[in-house]
Amino acid sequence: MSRGKRFYDEQKLNVKKILMIIAVIIIVMLFFYGIRKLLNKDNETTDSFSEISYFAVYENQKWGVTNSKGDMIINPEITSMIIVPNSKKDVFVYEYEEDGKYKTKAVNSNNEQLFTSYENVSCINNYDKEGNIWYEKNTLRVQKDGKYGLIDLSGNEILTTVYDQIDAIKGVDNSLIIKKDDKFGLSNASGNVIIEPIYTEISALTTDYTNGYIVKDDEGNYGVIGNDKTQILDCKYNNIKHVCGSGLYVVKVGDKWKVVKNNEDEGTEIKYSDVKSINNENFVVAKDNSYGIVDKSQNEKVALDYQYLEYVFSDYYIAKKDDKYGVINSSAEVLVNFDYDKIKYNKDADCLVGTKNDDNNKYLIDRNLELKQTCTSFSVNNGYIRAKIGDEYKFFNLKFEEKNNREVYPNNTLFVARNDGKFGLVNKDGKLVVSYQYEDITEQNEYGYVAVKKDGKWGVIDQYANSVVDPKYTVDKEDEIHVVGKWIQLEKGNLSCYTCE
Repeated sequence: MSRGKRFYDEQKLNVKKILMIIAVIIIVMLFFYGIRKLLNKDNETTDSFSEISYFAVYENQKWGVTNSKGDMIINPEITSMIIVPNSKKDVFVYEYEEDGKYKTKAVNSNNEQLFTSYENVSCINNYDKEGNIWYEKNTLRVQKDGKYGLIDLSGNEILTTVYDQIDAIKGVDNSLIIKKDDKFGLSNASGNVIIEPIYTEISALTTDYTNGYIVKDDEGNYGVIGNDKTQILDCKYNNIKHVCGSGLYVVKVGDKWKVVKNNEDEGTEIKYSDVKSINNENFVVAKDNSYGIVDKSQNEKVALDYQYLEYVFSDYYIAKKDDKYGVINSSAEVLVNFDYDKIKYNKDADCLVGTKNDDNNKYLIDRNLELKQTCTSFSVNNGYIRAKIGDEYKFFNLKFEEKNNREVYPNNTLFVARNDGKFGLVNKDGKLVVSYQYEDITEQNEYGYVAVKKDGKWGVIDQYANSVVDPKYTVDKEDEIHVVGKWIQLEKGNLSCYTCE
C-alpha cells in the first residue's frame, strides 16, 4: 500500500509540473509572437496580394514563366515564345521541335505536358486595331488526326476535332471561324457553333460581335446572321457594308446601295460613295474624302464639309476641319472648338482626350463636353483616373470628382507620398517607409509591387518596402508601366512581355 501511495503522490506531482511547463511554453510563444507581430507591423500584407498569377518572361533571348510572387515557375531556357493565355490559370503553351517538325504543346507549372491525347495544343491569337497581339483567354485549339477542335483550360472538349481550320476573326472578340469541307462557319470562344460551315465567306459585321456576321452563300449572295443564330437578313444581296445601327443595314441591290431595316424593306437609295457609321438613324457619309451627316431618308443634316467625322456618344461627333479637331452635333453646332490636333474617345476613362502638337498635355473632356482636367499623362484603373498634373498625381472618379489614393486603393499596404518634389512611400499608418528620393513613381499594383524612377531609370519595390531591383530600366510608355518581381513589362514588337534586361 505504501508503494502505491508513493506512486500516486508522484503522479500528482508530475501533472503539476507538466501543467507548469505547458503554461511557460504558451507564455514564451505568445511573447515571441507578439514581438514578431510588432516587428512586422510595417511589413504586413493583405489578402489582396495572395492570389497567384502567371506571366511569360524573356531573358537572354530565352523564355520562361514567373508568378506574381516573383518566383520562377519555368526558368528562361525555352527558345520559343511561351504564351500564358490566362494569367490566373496554370497552363502555358509554346512551340517545340520534334523529329525535325515544329509542334505546339501545353505544360503546367511543374513543366509537365498537358492534354497529351492531342497532336498539337495551341493558343488562338488575335490583333487589336493597333496591331497588338492578344489571345483567347479560356480556349485552346487542339489537333487530332489532322483535324482541329477546341478545349477549355481544364482539358474539357468544347468543340469536337472535326474541322480543317479554326482561327479568330481578326480584331473581333469571341468569334472563331471554323472550316470544314472548304466551307466556313462560326463558333464562339465557348465552343458553341453559331453558324454551320455552309458558307463561302464569313466576316464580322462590325468590330462588336454582338452586331452579327455577314455571310456569303454558294450563289455569291450576302446576308446577315446574328450572334444568337437568327437570320437577320436573307442571303439575297449583292454586297453588305460593315456598318449597322438602330436596326439599319447598308446593302447593295444590283448596282445601287440602299439602307434597309429588314428583309421586306425596299430600302432608300444612298447617294454617297460610302457610309461610315449609323446611329440614331443618322448616317456619317463620305464623298470624295469629305464627310457629312444625313438622315435615313438621305436628307442632308450636316454638309459634307469635314475631313473626318466619328460618332462617339449622345448626339456628339468628333470632327476634323482645316486640319484641326473639335466636336459637333447632328445639327452642325460646334460644341468643342477646333483647337486640337487630335481628339479620341477613351472608353476606360469615359471621356474625350484632346492633344495639341505644341505641348505635351492631354486635355480630358467629359460627357458634357466640359474640359475637366489638363495633365501630362493619365492612366485608368479600377474605375479611377490617375492624372499627373504639374509635379504631382491626383485621382478622380469617372465623374471627375477628386479622390485620394487611400480611397482608390483601400486594400493597399503602401501609398505614394510626395515631399520637396520627390516621391516616397508611406504605410497604412502614414509612417514613411521608403524615403523621398524618387522623381516618379506608380501606385502599388494588384500584386503588391511599386515601380520607382530615379535618374531617368525605373526599378521595383515590393509590398514590404524592400527594393527588388534598383532603378535600371528604360521605359517608353511611362503611363502604362507594370512590374512583377524583378520583371518589367516591355514591348517586343507588337507583343507585351516581361523582361529584366
